[in-house]
Amino acid sequence: MIMADYGVWLINELSLAASDLLNPSKRVSIWYLVSALFFAFTLFLFRYGKKGIGRLKMLFSWRLWWHPSARVDYGLWLCNRLILSLVFPKVITTLGIVTWLMYQLRELGLSPLPVALPDWSVVGLFSLCYFLLDDFSRFGLHWLMHRWSWLWAFHRVHHSAEVLTPFTVLRTHPVEGLLFYGRSLLVQGALVALFVSVFPGQVSLLMIGGVFVVTYVFNVCGANLRHSPVPISYGKTIERWLISPAQHQLHHSVAVEHYDCNFGVVLSIWDRWFRCFQFGSDQQTLRYGTLSALDQASVIGQYVSPFQSIKIRAKKKTATATESRQDSPLA
Repeated sequence: MIMADYGVWLINELSLAASDLLNPSKRVSIWYLVSALFFAFTLFLFRYGKKGIGRLKMLFSWRLWWHPSARVDYGLWLCNRLILSLVFPKVITTLGIVTWLMYQLRELGLSPLPVALPDWSVVGLFSLCYFLLDDFSRFGLHWLMHRWSWLWAFHRVHHSAEVLTPFTVLRTHPVEGLLFYGRSLLVQGALVALFVSVFPGQVSLLMIGGVFVVTYVFNVCGANLRHSPVPISYGKTIERWLISPAQHQLHHSVAVEHYDCNFGVVLSIWDRWFRCFQFGSDQQTLRYGTLSALDQASVIGQYVSPFQSIKIRAKKKTATATESRQDSPLA
């Protein structure tokens, strides 16, 4: 009976993973890939004429899609789906976070505004605040993953891709997945709780869906090719505000001059503020990976490597601290 239940669960989870390919709320949706190809085709045709069409040829090469690195992408995607379905704290939902935060805000004395604003203005303000906070928090967590060694140990899995395909966005360690899941819960919960407390009866969880219109448009306009071998620049004027595929590809580059640049997801203003901004180019030729053994590691190796790295760092710190105490004149 247990084996039968396990089989049903496994089939269900794999079916859900396959359904992501048709789900417009998922970055790996086929519809986004098709729309991104159409966007790139139109842009290159406008910029370079018929010669621009040839720039997309590499996306149709089986050598790209069946590269050993790409196969690890697929393996991590499916395995993460199974692992995270078991370990995600599903009892912690956005509604639960909202309820708890509303209680805390009420304890702090936060009350509704004395003057009611029109519903359309509340919806507009909520959408703007949510989009900005969501985008900045994703930038901030991504930035920290490159700054803190123990976070980098897990995020390094994503950067170990030697080739980029739209599935590389799912090449993550489960620990990173949990961190971003928690970030999403916190952002949604905090904003909904605040707006429900200040504008009672004018905000609901359903409003969050409207915010994703911006994400849909961004994905349609080539964002799905940020993990691809096709460099697409939006031009310097637009790239000062929006992250282009070419800019994100620089973020994956192994070149020293590209280290720790372009952390943004949608907006590039955060990178400019934190002085980690670089322009992309249609002409750039890049090499990807971490230049370490992790680049050739299997799915299991990708899972184990971060813990091994953290363990080694901990031993080194312990050894250094011991030597310092021994060298101290008070020892």
